[in-house]
Amino acid sequence: MTHIITVTNQKGGVGKTSLAVHIAAYASMAARKKTLLVDMDGQCNATFITTGQPRGTIGKTVADLWDDEGDIAFQDTRFGNLQILPGDPDIGLVGKQPLGAGIQALRRLLDREFEVIVIDTPPAAGVQQLAPLYLGGLLVAPVEPDLLALQGLTSLLKMWRMVAGEVLLGLALVINKRILNSTNQQMVVDTIVGSSFGKHVLPIQLTNRQLVANAMKQGMPVWKLDPRDPAAANWALVCKQILEMHETSAESANKDGKDG
Repeated sequence: MTHIITVTNQKGGVGKTSLAVHIAAYASMAARKKTLLVDMDGQCNATFITTGQPRGTIGKTVADLWDDEGDIAFQDTRFGNLQILPGDPDIGLVGKQPLGAGIQALRRLLDREFEVIVIDTPPAAGVQQLAPLYLGGLLVAPVEPDLLALQGLTSLLKMWRMVAGEVLLGLALVINKRILNSTNQQMVVDTIVGSSFGKHVLPIQLTNRQLVANAMKQGMPVWKLDPRDPAAANWALVCKQILEMHETSAESANKDGKDG
C-alpha cells in the first residue's frame, strides 16, 4: 500500500518545501523506500532543489497527470534514489478544472509501485492543494509560531476536518522556524499545543537555522551536510516520526473530523 504524505499550509514562508524535500529524502535515503516527490507548486522550488533545474530535464511535468492519454515520467534527483515528478509554472491552469478531475489525475500515481509519495503543494487554496488530500494518508503542516501563522492554521484545520470527514486523512503539525529564546513564539506554541489539535503537534520542534537553507542550496538533507549538528538530527527524527505514523492515526483523525 502506498503511503501518501501531503505537505501543505495556507501561509507561505513556513518551510513547506524544505520539509517536503526532507521527508522524501529520508524515506528514500534512510528508510530505503521507493519514494516519489510530486511538485504541485507552480514556483517549482522542490524541483529546483532536488534536480538543480527549475523544470527538470525530462520534458514531463506534473501537469501531464491531467492528460489521460499521455505518458508520465519521473526524474532522478541529487537525493539518492529519490525520484520527482517535476513542477510546472503553468500548473495553476488546472485550478480552473473541477476538483474531481484533479483527484482522478493524481490517482494515476497510485499504480506506479511507489512505497511513499510525498506531495508538495502551493500555499494558495485550490485544486492543487485540495486534490492531494482526497488521496488520504497524512497531511503534514509546518507551522511557524507567530500570530499570522495561527490565522492560516485555522483555515487549514477547517479544510482538514472537511476532507477527513470523507477519507482517512491523518494530521501532523510540525513547529518550524522556532526561535528558542522568543517569549512571543513560546506563547503561540503554548496556544497551539493547548488547543483541541494539540495532540497532533509533533514533540520535536525545528529551529530557525541557516543550516537548512545551506543544505537546500547544496542539494542535500541537513543530516548529510552536518551530521553532528543537533538541529540536523532533529530534522531526521521528525521525518522518521512522520513516516512511522500508521493508518490507525488516520482512523483517529477521521473520527475527529466527523466529531469536530
